[in-house]
Amino acid sequence: MFHSAMGAMPWLLLAMSRFANAACECGYSLNQTTDSNYAIFTELMENDFLHMDTDNITEYGWRPQVYNVSVPANNQRIAYGKEFSMGNIVPNPLKNSKKWSGEADHGGDAGLELWVSGDHSHGFVNGSEVVSVRDDILLGSFRVGMKLSNSSGTCGAFFFYYNNSQEIDMEFLSNEFNSTGGAVNLVLQSPESVAHGNDAAGTSTYKVAPLPFQPDGMFHEYRFDWTADRVAFYVDGDFLWEMTEQIPTEGGGIFFNHWSNGDPKWSAGPPDTDTVMTLSYVKGYFNSTDTDRSQNAYKKRCPKFDPAKVCPIPAQTTPPDASQGTDGAKTYFFSQQDDMTPGQITYHSGATLFGAPAVSILVPLLVTLFSWTLA
Repeated sequence: MFHSAMGAMPWLLLAMSRFANAACECGYSLNQTTDSNYAIFTELMENDFLHMDTDNITEYGWRPQVYNVSVPANNQRIAYGKEFSMGNIVPNPLKNSKKWSGEADHGGDAGLELWVSGDHSHGFVNGSEVVSVRDDILLGSFRVGMKLSNSSGTCGAFFFYYNNSQEIDMEFLSNEFNSTGGAVNLVLQSPESVAHGNDAAGTSTYKVAPLPFQPDGMFHEYRFDWTADRVAFYVDGDFLWEMTEQIPTEGGGIFFNHWSNGDPKWSAGPPDTDTVMTLSYVKGYFNSTDTDRSQNAYKKRCPKFDPAKVCPIPAQTTPPDASQGTDGAKTYFFSQQDDMTPGQITYHSGATLFGAPAVSILVPLLVTLFSWTLA
């Protein structure tokens, strides 16, 4: 059952009241710093894919992945290999950069498209994968506006990855969607799952959570909050589940992929027509394993910790979808406001009409960790 995380207003009241004078020099927090329990993260990455103005997604802080995985030898279950190509990663922004809804450049839903091809005659199913340029991520809150594939037989995934035993997954199997709802597979991969052939089913860190809506019907926000003692999962600001064992302790990157290999016990399929998963935004607030970021850069902008210089992260409590109204897909970005990202590594953004333009960083940079854990 869902449990409400915040009130009905998605983010506006919090933004107006709390951010009037804040510049976020000392970080971004889950909950108010006046609450008995809160966590502060020192780094930020935000992407508004509805208003992209480049086809080079590395300018947005994401690297396309190009590789393939053959069918394992002596495997009787998996029918196809997997391959990932740049051609299946397609920016499709809104034609009108001043609006949050309307026609997209290539038709369909606006956003960053991750495709799976319906042509698998060569023995491989062609999918798509991107990974954050930032590979120094340790602890944090991560959110994506996402609409899943409407063709049965693919796996769409949003996850943190360090290695096969330190991984946080939200995975969507389109063959689990139906006319009344869907499901999301919540997984913490661990040494136990590795010992079982990278299969977390049956472990304490695997949960299939039902969703009371069709994930392929509109955009919803999927989120996980990763702190030292737990990982909590949310949808549209509503609590889904939490796990308190096998919490990752190493830094890594954030991934999105969309794929199929015909495995009847997981992805199923593959689909016989091209099918897409679309991202409208990604937001991450986190700590870094890079000492230059976690110590030098942080101490420079926040020499003395001041709770008044910490900005609470607004919760998205409605589906970020154009069907919710003219500005239904509009969400809050610190990077689209004046002076809300001091000292942050931000990436190229096309949404300069909604606030201060982000600084364009075209060279991949390793960055960030510092964790204020305050009770």
